[in-house]
Amino acid sequence: MKVQRQTANRQKPWWDENTNTKKEETNKGPLVLVTHGAKGTRISALGPDGLAEGLWTDMKLNDARAMLPDLQVRNHDVVADRLLHNRLGLWMLRYSPSVALQGEDGFVLNITGCAHLFGGEVAMAHDIQSRFSAMGFTCRLAFADTVGAALALVSYGADDVHILPRQHNPNSLDNLPVEALRLNDETVTLLKRLGLKLIGDVRCLPRSALERRFRASKKSETKTKITGLTQAVQWRLDQLTGSITEPLDYITEPQAFRATKQCPALALETGAVEIALDELLPSLCEQLRTAGMSARRFRLTGYRADGGMSSVSARLSAPANKPENIKRLFKDKYERIDCGFGIDLFVLEGLLVSPVSEVQPDMEAPDNAALATSSLAGFADVVTNQSAQDSVVRLVPNESYVPERAQRQAPVNIIADWDAWKSVQPNWALRPLRLFIRPEPAQVTAELPDSPPMQFVWRKRLRKVVRSRGPERILPEWWKDNFKTKRSAAFRDYYDVEDADGLRYWLFRSIKDEPTEDGDEMVRTINWFVHGLF
Repeated sequence: MKVQRQTANRQKPWWDENTNTKKEETNKGPLVLVTHGAKGTRISALGPDGLAEGLWTDMKLNDARAMLPDLQVRNHDVVADRLLHNRLGLWMLRYSPSVALQGEDGFVLNITGCAHLFGGEVAMAHDIQSRFSAMGFTCRLAFADTVGAALALVSYGADDVHILPRQHNPNSLDNLPVEALRLNDETVTLLKRLGLKLIGDVRCLPRSALERRFRASKKSETKTKITGLTQAVQWRLDQLTGSITEPLDYITEPQAFRATKQCPALALETGAVEIALDELLPSLCEQLRTAGMSARRFRLTGYRADGGMSSVSARLSAPANKPENIKRLFKDKYERIDCGFGIDLFVLEGLLVSPVSEVQPDMEAPDNAALATSSLAGFADVVTNQSAQDSVVRLVPNESYVPERAQRQAPVNIIADWDAWKSVQPNWALRPLRLFIRPEPAQVTAELPDSPPMQFVWRKRLRKVVRSRGPERILPEWWKDNFKTKRSAAFRDYYDVEDADGLRYWLFRSIKDEPTEDGDEMVRTINWFVHGLF
């Protein structure tokens, strides 16, 4: 049987990803990350200084603050951590083509036939540690013949780097605790109750003896459950020794879209760059169309004979896979490629790739280049690639329920995630076609303070309301630190009203409660505004 060498790696940053503030740069207490759930606010991640103070993960925040009043607390962005874990997994492909994510902060690599490329396993371990350290992470490494052995050592070994010899003796892991077998808490507790605290204690027992001990300890349990517990322990032991192969879900490297051209003679002039682009673009676009993809960024790189390189890129406001839409963006950039003593290889890459969405094609002649380049997207591409990247902007969704903050300006090449924003905006909440930058004040007459408007004066003209719908209440953004000092601290009641002339307006009642000077009572202030027109 061919032995596959496995390495396990666990990494953890010791600072808050949201604030990017390292712990050693402050003089306060330990820094912890917390999550909010049904069981209250609990610690989800902490550094070595927090562990030294007696804190642990899943500890209640109130208990931790009782022990350490100067504790620093930050919210744990679990989604960002998961994305970072995936990105680091792709980065680990530089060491092996077979990389699997393990848990929330680990990786398993199949390094069979890879270690010699880095000078051996010791040199590979040093390279991994140094690179993770440069990125601000600490890591533990273990090299073993099986996945189970590598994970046991990386989690419960005494050293930061463990390298087991090939085809090692199974009893070399006997001194590790039974938790290293990756059993559930119930099984681990039962094993310890039976006096089986180390892997060696469990491994030396025959299967029948282990089942008898489980049955004697769990008299009330059924025979099926006792057999299941025994099989779970034996299964993990077999994975540890390699008797059973452990399947892994390896990361699939994203498909790279690139076209290359070897130059029979060194390219020394700008004209050669244009010729190379003319040959590479059709090939790259054909790859994209075959895969049903399109790209928003294209990069042309020339590799010189002296070992140097020079590149130039073009961005598009909308994904494209047609050569004629891409080539014109490189027209004024050929001279930016430094040919030096000659280029012997050109590489054209398609980046920021996304699936092609089916749209209605333009009803114009394909040979009418003047019309084809006068579209809004084409104009934005030309202006953006000839000037600063942020010279052309577009409106993109912004995560806010306050209408005037629900969108923001961003460079035109930014991908707007409108689909994700649809889940935030209520389906029934209609928004006016024209929204004022600043709400305009109005004098409103209503039957009661909380009733819909009957008539209102806006821009010195009286308008009588014949129909109204609402209210739609929008609360202030209380989670923002400075919301008390802003106008949005007041909650709003929005109404869609129609006047006698058939014009529709979007009015809201701003309600704000403020304490009096002596602080004994609360005074409610009500103001009306026109925010938009339908």
